[in-house]
Amino acid sequence: MTDFLQLPSLKTLEVVSDGDRYAVKAEGVSTWIVCPLCKRGRLYGHGSQEQSFQDTPSHGKPVEVFIQRRRYRCQGCGKTLFEPVADFDGKRQATARLVAHIRKESFTKTFAALAREVALDEKTIRHIFDDFVEEFEAKVRFRTPRILGIDELKIIGDYRAMLTNVERKTVFDIRPSRKKEDLLPYFRTLRNKDTIEWVAMDMYAVYKQIVKGTLPDARIVVDRFHIQRMANDALEKLRKGIRKDLPARQRLKLKDERFLLLKRQHDLKGKDMERALEWFRQFPQLGEAHALKEGFLSIWDHKTRTDAEAACTKWLANIPAELSPTFKDLTTAVHNWHEEIFAYFEQPITNAYTESVNRLAKDMNRMGRGYSFEVIRARMLYNAKARKDGSVIETVEVDDDGLVTTNFEFQRMTMASMNQKKRVKRVVEYGPYIPTLVQLLEEGYFD
Repeated sequence: MTDFLQLPSLKTLEVVSDGDRYAVKAEGVSTWIVCPLCKRGRLYGHGSQEQSFQDTPSHGKPVEVFIQRRRYRCQGCGKTLFEPVADFDGKRQATARLVAHIRKESFTKTFAALAREVALDEKTIRHIFDDFVEEFEAKVRFRTPRILGIDELKIIGDYRAMLTNVERKTVFDIRPSRKKEDLLPYFRTLRNKDTIEWVAMDMYAVYKQIVKGTLPDARIVVDRFHIQRMANDALEKLRKGIRKDLPARQRLKLKDERFLLLKRQHDLKGKDMERALEWFRQFPQLGEAHALKEGFLSIWDHKTRTDAEAACTKWLANIPAELSPTFKDLTTAVHNWHEEIFAYFEQPITNAYTESVNRLAKDMNRMGRGYSFEVIRARMLYNAKARKDGSVIETVEVDDDGLVTTNFEFQRMTMASMNQKKRVKRVVEYGPYIPTLVQLLEEGYFD
């Protein structure tokens, strides 16, 4: 008959099913003769003790293993120890394969569901997960991006800093805080930070201070969508100001026109254009503000930085005095962040994928209510499929001692020295691929 447990270090003696679980009596098959502690003393029997360990579920039922575990005493050092059972986890009353099962399943199932499945306390599941993440942190290293994206998301009540590889569309890291005192130590000790040439961000002063203080050779690009959104916000502020003084019926009607007025002018056609023009006739300032919004957004239609800056100067000069308060936040931002805003025309990058991953993290937060930030972060950063899709295989030249040859060194090598080199392939991880994470979420993988 096939052994029920099929564990090399245990022999099944009896299996009892009480309907809700399996209770398995077993005995160990390994023994010691010489003390493994002092390496010289002989061991003799010193009684036994019944112990129980949880094992992986079988046929949908939790499995608990009971073993009368033998104790030994060393004649040399006098210490006592239990007989070896290789299939037991060293830290918990569980088999090693159950711990491996929990590690794997904890990335796709809630801790509560997993605790019910294996008949362990939810706190134990969380501790196993935490240990697993520590191991990942120690061995997994994502290559530092050339173009880094920084954005923030609010998750579990606090703002977190989201770091992405803009070129590779991967998540580089998620930090527990966006505060300066928390981010400064992280960036000061960031591996290979000289790799970073550009940083895409919104207009959050702390991020700018961090980059200037820790990445002095990196240039900042303000995400165009953040600055463009401020033009829409200015128009919205005026629309709401006009609306509050209108009669109830007209007030409700103007409330419904929000998306109409935010449309680009070239998208206003037919009845949409007629409705917009009617509002502009009733409220000329609304028409002027809409034209200013359109004029600002058209700055990004230019191909060169020089032309874009000239268009911006002209736009600023055309703001009428009565609309200056409406557009004050935008004009102040243009003044304070001029260099970073117009750097876009030298390196046209955005945080579009960072925004996507923000939505992803929020959705995961919603589905995993009760999870800590660390759990949500780990589920995103260490998902095996997303990490694989965010990896590449590169071929490098190595010496016999395994040292990698740089491109410059490679160009200078003679044919004789090249013959002493060998080409090897290695996997380079850039972080979990954002489109894969989004796809997994939509498929219910994290439910």
